[in-house]
Amino acid sequence: MTDLVNFDGLATSEVDSRVMAVMEPWLSLNSSPTSLHPLGQATANLHSKVRSQIAQRIGCNSEEVIFTGSCAQADNIALKGFARSINKDDVDGRMAIMASDSLSCLNSARAIEKHGWDLDILQIDGEGVLDLTAAEQILGPATKLVSCHLANEETGAIQPIEQLVKLVRNNSPQAIIHCNARAAFGRFEFNFADLGIDSLSFEAKSIAGPMGCGVLILKAGSRIAPSILGGDGSAPLDTPNLANAQIAGLGATCELVTWKAGITTELIDAIAKSKLGKRCWTVSPEMCVEGIINLCMDGVSAEPLVVECGINGLLISPSSGCTASAGKASHVLSAMGISTENALSTIRISINPATTVADIHKGVTILEQSYSTLTK
Repeated sequence: MTDLVNFDGLATSEVDSRVMAVMEPWLSLNSSPTSLHPLGQATANLHSKVRSQIAQRIGCNSEEVIFTGSCAQADNIALKGFARSINKDDVDGRMAIMASDSLSCLNSARAIEKHGWDLDILQIDGEGVLDLTAAEQILGPATKLVSCHLANEETGAIQPIEQLVKLVRNNSPQAIIHCNARAAFGRFEFNFADLGIDSLSFEAKSIAGPMGCGVLILKAGSRIAPSILGGDGSAPLDTPNLANAQIAGLGATCELVTWKAGITTELIDAIAKSKLGKRCWTVSPEMCVEGIINLCMDGVSAEPLVVECGINGLLISPSSGCTASAGKASHVLSAMGISTENALSTIRISINPATTVADIHKGVTILEQSYSTLTK
């Protein structure tokens, strides 16, 4: 993959060699932190160390860190677990979710709705940012559960979560707030405790960390019904049989990830100065998280453009890789008021910390040439 330029960093990345070195001792060892022998204690020490590394990076307590298999799994555990816990109190459920939330959150919300909950959609504006005025009209005393995200995975748009939390606490003080931080983790600094939310999900693969390990941060004292029962009949939220190598890599990623100064600005400037020009922005770049931008490629469908770029050595993705292959417009872009035709012509560029200035200029050149080939 070394000869390819990677503009699909959220979905595709080479794990940092320093992270691989930390993972290596655990790749050939299956061990449980509950075992009483020395290797069990070593595994328990690993988990404790990584929890501390995560806590230091995002501003939570290490006891609030739960390991999962992915960010999507963490979303499911949180939203469905909170909903079941609330229903135990015989409380009528009303949930609010952002229209641009990840599909893992939206699909979890739809599953919750099937169990008798009312579902409200919090709309976004033309820049992909939560409409706080509209949200204030929706959120009320009946709202028991809220789902949001720090930054959007498709557009990179940073969301006003602190203002949303304030609205929720003013209108429904007892409501539980879950936040997806997959596109935010490692791309801009945030503090879990300061956000005032109840749970948060993320994973490391989007910033050159390992696949197969997600994280759920669950605020101390939160009530949540478990999704998985342990083999001993207990009900832990994470099981003892976890991927230890991935956990070790996650901890290393938390400590090592840093961005080259100005690399995103370099990307934005290179696109603006190319034949693609500034007109292609779906969302204003200054409103986006580090390393994620969204472009509408007028006159060409995203799928053939992605294929053409791949042939020429550039990895890139349609705005929503989850739905583009089915010929469906991104739910995020549709919520922004973008037409189906334009949505299907939209691509996402997501770079990661390993991206170099040389990669930026080579990648933009390939994108420009591939676009020109398809529009001749």
